[in-house]
Amino acid sequence: MSNKSLPPEPDPFDTGEFVAWRGLLRLRETVMRELDRRLTAEHNLPVAHYGVLITLISAPDQRLRMGELAQQRMLTPSGITRIATILEKERLLTRQADPADRRSFYARLTLTGVRRLRSAQVTHHRVVRELYLDRLTNEERLTLGRIFEKAHPGVVSHDAWPPSP
Repeated sequence: MSNKSLPPEPDPFDTGEFVAWRGLLRLRETVMRELDRRLTAEHNLPVAHYGVLITLISAPDQRLRMGELAQQRMLTPSGITRIATILEKERLLTRQADPADRRSFYARLTLTGVRRLRSAQVTHHRVVRELYLDRLTNEERLTLGRIFEKAHPGVVSHDAWPPSP
């Protein structure tokens, strides 16, 4: 089938929209794939698991309700349960029933989890700098932060993402 016989693209991106979108997607995928590869190879910690640990270390008492942890990691309830089960087996986190509501559970980072996270952060920071940050001046990095915040308010300025409703 030739391109001439295909229906036209509805409301196509203009050049600026296209390069901004394609660049964001390609950069994100390149960095995330390499992060996942190196974190797994060097620390046996896939990037999704790293994300759970980094979210917990920033939480009060290094603890969050499972539902809130899933929301902040943008995971489904079954997705966060799967990851938490693996991290619990590795003693990187514990799950504790909420005494006020026995149906709800908290995930809490363990000291072993903190140590594993701190070790993995060396790799994480090195990869992000190598593939992204070191290629930009500090002024360019700050400009990008302002652009990201303008494009979607809160993505830079909120400590937790997505913001609580």
